[in-house]
Amino acid sequence: QKTTMIRNKRTKKKIQLNKKAKTEIEKYPLVEVRWLDICSDSSWISMKDTMSMPLPVCNTKGHLLSQAKGITRIFGDYSSNEKGNIEEIGNVTIIPNSVIVDIKKIS
Repeated sequence: QKTTMIRNKRTKKKIQLNKKAKTEIEKYPLVEVRWLDICSDSSWISMKDTMSMPLPVCNTKGHLLSQAKGITRIFGDYSSNEKGNIEEIGNVTIIPNSVIVDIKKIS
């Protein structure tokens, strides 16, 4: 059984936050991030098969909170007050930039 590997091109793509947004949530663009995850297997497996095991590619969609110091931070949920200001965020995913295959804005 032949498997294909996805190579991490170490994307340096940086998505800007919208500083001119009319509402606070509009500051944080919706993005989709494709990233490589860790894979482990506790069964007995040959060294040859181990060498051909691919890394899983995961997809995360949400609002981009930040891309700084080697880390991309995404949130999926938020609560806001009467004025529309974000008070808390939830469904947070923190991804090391070194495992990101691609990141793009969702229209």
